[in-house]
Amino acid sequence: MAKFYAESELDGILTGFRSRGPASLQECLELGTLWQPVFQVTIMANTENGFSVLTGTRRADSNPTHPNVISTPTSMLPLEFARCYFERVAESATDLAPIYFRGIRADDLRTVARFSETQQRTAVPDPSSALSFLVGDLLARKLGCEGAMEAASREKPLGSCHLSMVGAGFSYVADRPTADPEAPEPLYEPLLMFGAILELKDPGIIPEHTSSYKDLCWTSPEDFAEGVRTKRIESFNPKFLDLADQADSDTVTVCARGLCLQTTNKVLADLAADASVGTSS
Repeated sequence: MAKFYAESELDGILTGFRSRGPASLQECLELGTLWQPVFQVTIMANTENGFSVLTGTRRADSNPTHPNVISTPTSMLPLEFARCYFERVAESATDLAPIYFRGIRADDLRTVARFSETQQRTAVPDPSSALSFLVGDLLARKLGCEGAMEAASREKPLGSCHLSMVGAGFSYVADRPTADPEAPEPLYEPLLMFGAILELKDPGIIPEHTSSYKDLCWTSPEDFAEGVRTKRIESFNPKFLDLADQADSDTVTVCARGLCLQTTNKVLADLAADASVGTSS
């Protein structure tokens, strides 16, 4: 079947949607599922402007599905890998919730599993860790860090990572023409977001532009949250400030949307909540 679907095509077919009823994460990862697992990394570092999170704009030539969208780093996961990986870490999951959607709303990401910040972290690189492998692959393949990864070791790592959460939602892809030119039918991709955190030691290893992203930059958590809430692109990167007043112009193609931003937003909110609890106790 197609990878992208209209809402009317999913009823009775997609696990955890409408007439299919609630489903566990394990059921949504079974063979034949329409859910696509995605690995997403919230990369954090101490920069000259303080504690910051990495964002970038997806290049149109290498990201035809979501071109010119402000994003945090992601990579598609093979279903079998995602299923086996979750089976391995399921015992450490908390706040498990069933997946159930009565309808589709773009960027409606629902947390279905959390993992404690205090769970064992792993170095990047670490040849014994599947999570570290995924993070390292993304750094080398999409973020221009192949040289840094080659030079790093478990004894001299680039940073440490851990799994934070899994979320479910629908990513808007495009509109499909209908008989009524004024009423196109939106198409969506059902996604399971495996959200990890990478605490990077040296933010300088990431260039401003790579073959996958342009305008990579470091954003404060407060500005990031504001950008997700308002979808104002200048909140993520000050260089977009000159474009802000042209946001309704056809000449401005960069936009802020997507489940990757929602995943990082939830990860940062959970970190802030955990820090608040720790302070109060």
